[in-house]
Amino acid sequence: MESDIHGLLNEVEEIVDHGTKIPMTGKVLVDDAVIFELLDRVRAALPEEITNAKWVLKERQRILDEAQAEAQKLLDQGKTYVDKMALENEVVKQAQDYGEDIVKQAQTFAWEVKNGAVQYADEMLQHVEQSLYETLQALRKNREELNELAKEDRSRKSENVESE
Repeated sequence: MESDIHGLLNEVEEIVDHGTKIPMTGKVLVDDAVIFELLDRVRAALPEEITNAKWVLKERQRILDEAQAEAQKLLDQGKTYVDKMALENEVVKQAQDYGEDIVKQAQTFAWEVKNGAVQYADEMLQHVEQSLYETLQALRKNREELNELAKEDRSRKSENVESE
């Protein structure tokens, strides 16, 4: 079709090129019936060309719309994926934070238990030490008393031996 219009336009150009030239005017004398017939043929061919051009434009727009829809779909999928990854990262971060809190609490609890055990052991040892000290004091006192009794017995015995 396009070649038909080009062919017809080429014919018009050829008629003008071979037409009778009017001197000093730059004008050409042509047979108007031939030109009108060629113009009618161009007009007849134009609607088909215009229809084809409209179809090409529609097809172009359809392809652009499809490409836009596909691009939007890909963008939406990408955003969904990014949101999902961000959420998963947030969940992982929250789990890590929670785990770190548990570890800190466990460490604090372990320190408190250890510290409490050390304090308890120290108090028990102090109590045992005090008891041992008191027992040792009592033992020393008892030994002194025993030694006093033994001295008294020896003194009495020596008095008895002397008196005999």
